[in-house]
Amino acid sequence: MRGFIALTAATTAVAALALIPVSAAEATTTTFQSLRSYRSVVSATSGWQSTGVNVRRGDRYSVEYLRGSWTVDAARFDRVDADGYDWDTDARIYQGCKILDDETYGTLLAKTGRSLTAVGGYGRLRAGGSGPLRLRINDADGCLGDNAGRITVVIRVWSDHYWG
Repeated sequence: MRGFIALTAATTAVAALALIPVSAAEATTTTFQSLRSYRSVVSATSGWQSTGVNVRRGDRYSVEYLRGSWTVDAARFDRVDADGYDWDTDARIYQGCKILDDETYGTLLAKTGRSLTAVGGYGRLRAGGSGPLRLRINDADGCLGDNAGRITVVIRVWSDHYWG
């Protein structure tokens, strides 16, 4: 019993010491990460669409395709997922309507502030600007009239916060 009491007292003392900061700096600048997760539906017939998610410059975020399909020409081309068309099919589609020319039609795109990037089926990114995260299909506004479909994605945002 005496050994148990000594061990309990020592454990309590160590636990109490763990709560005391080593320096004043540690007491005033605690860093933690938060993870927020959202679902969003992205239509092939609309331009930039707000996801309802706001990011701050430097936040890390991911966009992951869950389900659904879309097309940039419902009369001529099959539906695809967020990765868009393969390059052979892309070459048969009129080339005057891409937002990003170095990505295939149908690829999922993301925009924060003035920063624009291709996401496809999965992208892990760092926000280049602050504000709403917007998504769309890689097809220009003037060419959306023949599009069809929608996809669902999950968005995860990791924010670094500082207390101080």
